[in-house]
Amino acid sequence: MRIAKRVLAVVGCLGLMAGFSGAGEGRQTSQAPGAGKAGTAVRDTRGDADARGDGSLVETISFRFAIANLKTDHQFEGQLNTFHVEYEYAGGLAGGGFDPQGHAVAANTFPYFQAVRDDIIKFATEYPDKSDFYEVFGTKICRFVMRQYPQIRKMTLTIDVPAYKEVAVDRSETIVIARRGTGRK
Repeated sequence: MRIAKRVLAVVGCLGLMAGFSGAGEGRQTSQAPGAGKAGTAVRDTRGDADARGDGSLVETISFRFAIANLKTDHQFEGQLNTFHVEYEYAGGLAGGGFDPQGHAVAANTFPYFQAVRDDIIKFATEYPDKSDFYEVFGTKICRFVMRQYPQIRKMTLTIDVPAYKEVAVDRSETIVIARRGTGRK
């Protein structure tokens, strides 16, 4: 009897999973073109149960990528930094159509990560006060991105700072910034 119940439970789970657009346990992962392992967007398709009437689920969609070994000259001429960027989208957004180069989109559309990446690169390499602490530098990058992209609800930025010149210690900093009043229910 116990075996029959387990078999029915497994078959029931498999039947539920067949209704999802993802595979496995209902989690779908897509790789951004040319982004390597760092450019992974995760859409938790378990939230699709809401379409069937279960209002207790909330879907969160995040995207992450890395900008490796960017020469910023921050604090020292020749300084390289790696930026690990992750952001969570605000509410349900529409797709903008696939474009490997990215293009400007409306505020109700997922932004292309290429545009976000390019804005971060430009901001970081043109940052005027090269002597700022990394905490200030990173916070200003986050605030800039949040102003540029209203579609982003929350952003996490980690800047890796390898040992260089007089500072012979690898270090990093992480900034998390979120819009007020956009908590999930």
